[in-house]
Amino acid sequence: MSKTNQKDSSCEKTVRPAGIEIQKVIVSKLDFQIKFPSPRHNKPLPPTVQVAINNTKEMEISIVVFVSENTNVDPNNLCVIQDFSYTNDQMPYANFYVCYDVTPESCSTFNVFQLTFNAINSPKGYTPNITLPNDMPMPNILDLKEIVSFLWDEDPVGSRGTVTTVQQGVG
Repeated sequence: MSKTNQKDSSCEKTVRPAGIEIQKVIVSKLDFQIKFPSPRHNKPLPPTVQVAINNTKEMEISIVVFVSENTNVDPNNLCVIQDFSYTNDQMPYANFYVCYDVTPESCSTFNVFQLTFNAINSPKGYTPNITLPNDMPMPNILDLKEIVSFLWDEDPVGSRGTVTTVQQGVG
C-alpha cells in the first residue's frame, strides 16, 4: 500500500465542483483490485464512505473509490473538494468530491484508493446559498446527520453520490 500526503493536486486541470480543496488528505493506493464479471460503462462507480465525529470533535471521513485499472491514476493526482452550505429548504449539507483528471472508460477491473481527512468547519469551506436570506448563520458541520460523497471526473453528469450517516466515534 502506498500512502501520499496531498499537497499540490491536479484538480485544477479538471472542471471542478464548487467548494474548497481540503489540504490534509492522506491517499492510499490499496494493494488489491476489484474485478467484476462484466465491463461497466464509463461512468464512475459510487464511493464507499465512513464518517464519524471523533473524541476531539472533528468530523473524520474515509472515502474508498474505485478507478479503472486502465487509467493509471497517480495517488498524488487525487484531491478532495468540500462544498458546505444550505439547501433551498434551509437544511445544512456537505458534499465531498474526490477529483481526478482521467477520461473514463469501460472496464471490469478497478484499482482501489482510500482517502482519509477531516472536514473543514470554517468560513473557508462554506459557500452561502444565494437564494436564502443573507443573515443565515454558517451551520456547524458537526451538526450534520449525513454527508454526500462523489467520485468526480471531468464528466460531472456521470458522477453519482453516496449518502452516508454521520456516526459518533467509538473510543
